[in-house]
Amino acid sequence: MTSRRPAHRSSTTSEIARRGVLVVGPALLLAGCGMLPGLGEDESTAADGAGAAEDGPEAEEATQEQSAPPANTVATADFDVLEVEDETTAGRLMSRVEDSETMIHPYAQATVIATTLLDSLTAEQFTALTGEEVPEVDSPDPDVDGEQLATVILPGEMKKFLLTAWESTDPEWAPAVDPTYTELYITYAGNQSIRLDSTSDGDAERSGTVLAIVDATPDAGTVALRAEMGNGVQELSLVDGTILTTPAPRMYDRGLEVEVSEATTLDTKVPDGFAKDFMTLHGTVEEAYLSPYVSAGLDYGGSLGWASEDEIHLVIPLNWDRDFSSNVKELTEIVLVLPDGTELRPAQDQTTMFRSAHSQPIATFTIPADLDTATVKIMPRFGQVLDEDFE
Repeated sequence: MTSRRPAHRSSTTSEIARRGVLVVGPALLLAGCGMLPGLGEDESTAADGAGAAEDGPEAEEATQEQSAPPANTVATADFDVLEVEDETTAGRLMSRVEDSETMIHPYAQATVIATTLLDSLTAEQFTALTGEEVPEVDSPDPDVDGEQLATVILPGEMKKFLLTAWESTDPEWAPAVDPTYTELYITYAGNQSIRLDSTSDGDAERSGTVLAIVDATPDAGTVALRAEMGNGVQELSLVDGTILTTPAPRMYDRGLEVEVSEATTLDTKVPDGFAKDFMTLHGTVEEAYLSPYVSAGLDYGGSLGWASEDEIHLVIPLNWDRDFSSNVKELTEIVLVLPDGTELRPAQDQTTMFRSAHSQPIATFTIPADLDTATVKIMPRFGQVLDEDFE
């Protein structure tokens, strides 16, 4: 598992593929197919602007000394992290976050949308956010009879209240029925504190607001959203919106999209040996995508799980349209040719990939994560059930 503290990145370029796997921005060119990383003009301009901003002078921040409230009005809160009860009250206290990264995970995609650090809470705010009754003051007046409830709630010495909200950024995404599913947790200081409902059992859209007691200058990993599936764990900081941990750093560093170029088209007729009839075939490669995770739902070659940190899965759905013939069996093979001439075979059993005229074959390869270009080679071959093989 890789720990990351990358620079903030806009979440608008991230997408979840509707196949239960992951897809993000431009990354590879699959020629004949082939693959090549690219940087769009807008992205390049944004990067230049960010660099210029870093070189400029930082804005000065004005600070004011705050007088301490009377001791007989104060109580110190005693909790680590909890889910907020009244999100309306929380929303009035937080500021919008525009530069959070987006955590991309099967059945979970999330970004930080608002946050704030608070020195104290009023009694009304404390009750609205926590759902708990106002505590008694830490130092009650001995001359006063009866209950002495606090009017100011403090987080403790050298501490602050962190109030932060996160949400799913893909409202159209819906979890598929799958034997594997993602478990979501809110973590505090690296420990699992709050288990959220599984996305396989609930709505597609995920969101939440948490209140935590943190150091005055909190570490990014103090409070996080953790997504777990199989042996893959990812964490999004709820302090500053950075990706803390991921099993697939490549998808954040270089993206996962594949561009197909120079793809040829196969149009052929194959005699079926009966009354001079023919089986027609039209085949080509029109799309491909990368994914660090391939689920069991991918036809004939799923259940690959997470790729290792230095690898990535390349998924190629073939556009393969052929007529059915009871006397023609397809023996076509497909390989991926790397720049050094190495040929990789797909995870699928090729005897089953092309056996049905009613399904589109899918080829899945596990490739080096830093691969820039590769070529798909398809070798059509057919046989007659009652006669000899032919090409």
